[in-house]
Amino acid sequence: MKREIDATVGNALTRWVAFVRRHAVTVNTALLVATVGLGAYAALNLGVNSDTVQLLDDDLPSQRALREFAELFPILNNALLVVVDAETPELARAATDGVAAALRSQPEWFRDVHIPGGGEFFERNGLLYRDVEDLEDFADHLARVQPILAELERDASIGQLAVLVQQALEHRSAEDDAPEYWSRILDRVSHATVSVYEEVPLAVSWEELLLAGTALDPTTRHVILVDPVLDYTSLLAAGRSIQRIRDAAAQAGFGPEQGVRVRVTGNPALNYDEMWGIAWDVGVAGVFCFLLVATVLYRALRSVALVVASLATLLAGLVWTAAVAAAGVGHLNLVSIAFAVLFIGLGVDFTIHLGMSYAARRRDGTDHATALGDAARQVGSSLVLCAFTTAMGFYSFVPTDYKGVAELGLIAGTGMVVILFQTLTFFPALVSSWLRFDPHPEDQVRLRFEPRTFGWIDRRGAAVRFASAALALVSLVLVTRTEFDPDVVKLRDPESESVQAFEDLLARNDHTSPWFANVLVSDLKAAESIEERYRQLPAVGRVVSLLDYVPEDQEEKREILGDLLFMLDTGAGARAEAPPPVEEQIAALRQLRDFLGRPGIGEENSALGQSAARLRAELQHFLNRAEFSGQSEAALAQLEELLLGQLPDHIARLRRALDPQEVTLANLPAELRTRMLTPDGRARVQIFPRENLTGELALKRFVDAVYAHSPEATGLAVNLVEFGHATERSLQQALVTATLLITVLLVLLWRRVWETLLVLLPLSLGALLTVGTMVLLGIEWNFANVIVVPLLLGIGVDSGIHLVHRAVEGARRPTELLGTTTARAVAYSAFTTIASFGSLAFSSHRGMASLGILLVIGMLAMLFSNLITLPALLAWRPPGTGAKTSE
Repeated sequence: MKREIDATVGNALTRWVAFVRRHAVTVNTALLVATVGLGAYAALNLGVNSDTVQLLDDDLPSQRALREFAELFPILNNALLVVVDAETPELARAATDGVAAALRSQPEWFRDVHIPGGGEFFERNGLLYRDVEDLEDFADHLARVQPILAELERDASIGQLAVLVQQALEHRSAEDDAPEYWSRILDRVSHATVSVYEEVPLAVSWEELLLAGTALDPTTRHVILVDPVLDYTSLLAAGRSIQRIRDAAAQAGFGPEQGVRVRVTGNPALNYDEMWGIAWDVGVAGVFCFLLVATVLYRALRSVALVVASLATLLAGLVWTAAVAAAGVGHLNLVSIAFAVLFIGLGVDFTIHLGMSYAARRRDGTDHATALGDAARQVGSSLVLCAFTTAMGFYSFVPTDYKGVAELGLIAGTGMVVILFQTLTFFPALVSSWLRFDPHPEDQVRLRFEPRTFGWIDRRGAAVRFASAALALVSLVLVTRTEFDPDVVKLRDPESESVQAFEDLLARNDHTSPWFANVLVSDLKAAESIEERYRQLPAVGRVVSLLDYVPEDQEEKREILGDLLFMLDTGAGARAEAPPPVEEQIAALRQLRDFLGRPGIGEENSALGQSAARLRAELQHFLNRAEFSGQSEAALAQLEELLLGQLPDHIARLRRALDPQEVTLANLPAELRTRMLTPDGRARVQIFPRENLTGELALKRFVDAVYAHSPEATGLAVNLVEFGHATERSLQQALVTATLLITVLLVLLWRRVWETLLVLLPLSLGALLTVGTMVLLGIEWNFANVIVVPLLLGIGVDSGIHLVHRAVEGARRPTELLGTTTARAVAYSAFTTIASFGSLAFSSHRGMASLGILLVIGMLAMLFSNLITLPALLAWRPPGTGAKTSE
């Protein structure tokens, strides 16, 4: 059966190639015109879909839950997180408010701008959300510094501050339990004296001085949630929104020079950096692998004309495949954008096999027409079979839930049919007209392996088979230890701003963490019930509904805060009408400087002692420079502004915070209610993890715990795990489908089980070796590299088909098979594939890099399986499984 099919296909291809040869110029012209037209069509119609949410089937339960939730609470997956870090709490708050205000003024770009925990309501009532113990700790601390605050309110001058610091240090007892506090004050004064003469001085933070070290330690980081207008038809959907955020921060005067760092992260920003990185890496990899392929092609064919013909065929096939993608899919996604590199790596195999067979005959003295026809007859049927088996491997992904690889499968699978047509049409037409190959008689390049190279397989066939079986068993054990990591952040460039900011938010694991779960329940009563259940789970750290914004123990807390307010107001008076004279303040600074030099302020090596020494040195420098410049008054005014300029505002804010209103559900801010409650009364419950979710097992534990109680839960963390499950299911489904289809096709065509096994056994060994090596190297499955095994199936089965086809023709012994041009073509095909796919290993995108690394490992494993194990199996072929015929 196989011989009849081979003969029929071979004769048909011989006639087709003869037709192309006779009309070579016409065929070339027609194909070039078609390529230009299809290229223009692809350029105009092939878009980019950078929405990662759409990489999964819309009908999946997790996708439906996400859409339903997003309709009620739009800031979810598509939120940009603007992370504002500053050197002081005051500066962080000012920068956050300034950037948020600038973004709210651009509703055409930002639909919603929200500062969690920000606004007038939380500024006044925020202390009610702290524990009673925290407030009592704060009360003790404020009692210690209240006399200083009262004196500074009466006289907020440098001289007064110097006197107060000196008095406090003089009256410190050895048992004083706050040396770190006084060390911090001295360091802040030191920093201010240095900043006086800096271009952008940084004011002292009184929030840090008053609150640092207490349970109310102020934050220097705020997060702004932004709902941007995204353009998913663009390669960089969030590009303009991100740039406007950067512009807003710059125009508001908040940048590194001012002690502020504004970073943008969140799903759109991560996708932006990812798409930018992938587009660059794939573009560079495409050019690089094209050059590498050209080099390997020349090594294989030893002819510039044949190399140019092969590359032209490859480029035409790539353009046609892009047009197919534009017509059949309409866009590229984060996975299918790499199809060009994959196409080059796979498509070049076709021209290598046909080109080497043709070149060998021409170098043996056969005329062009006969050599071209014989080459088509010899390898044509294998090329057709390889194209269909490889296409099957790709098409097996089309019905899966993972639309990212489903679209890649459709594009790449059709690309295999395209490159088959181009190889049997464009390549013969080019070498028959514009790129004629006329070898000189002395140009006898050997296109076969030397018999001695693989002669040892003849002698050690049993040992090779045993070693291959042992490797397969070990790899099979290792395969059970593979893990899938659903953390998409790990795939991105770790040096990108969005990844670093996102990981910083995850590491803090607080209310700003972007990975939490959402559950929608019927009403607030149901929310209260589900909260109680979730709080019992070890994987859950915090559960929040609208009810949690009504603080507990308000009466007791307000009583504590009222006492603090009374204490803060006691003794406070109006500020002096005029500050003390400059000379008097300078004298106070000198006196403080001299005092700091006395022994007994602190142990020499203690934090307080070192802080005192630093301040003394800086005061000396400040006084010398101020007196030398003759601008003591200006320098003193600048120092006073840095040290005490923000004190009145801070005390005013502190007084407002110490006088909160009673908080009820009725007087919660409307903005907060819309984020936690739907108009029809359904309540949102936010579930935050206890662990840092940067570890894959922690992420799965958290999501599994949430799903056990609420299968309808959604959120970024939930979607990632479900994304991973869908990807694993898709991989398993595609592998089973591809293996069955390829096996059935080979059995139907060849009608011989042994010959089918000769293809499948080395193929299975190569796949097992790849996954086993992956486990040994600590590489995990991720959303990018899951396509490795299906790709290897497509590539490996091609090599196996070519070798078994040649073996059935008569090359029964290993040295006979490996001495053919087919074996050498398989080797060079593997080298070109390694060269093309290996370029991805240098990608800054960790997902693409792992894909490239695994493809190189897989190609080496397939090369071993097909050129070592398969010939050894061939020598072991049972009698009667094939006839030996002459070539």
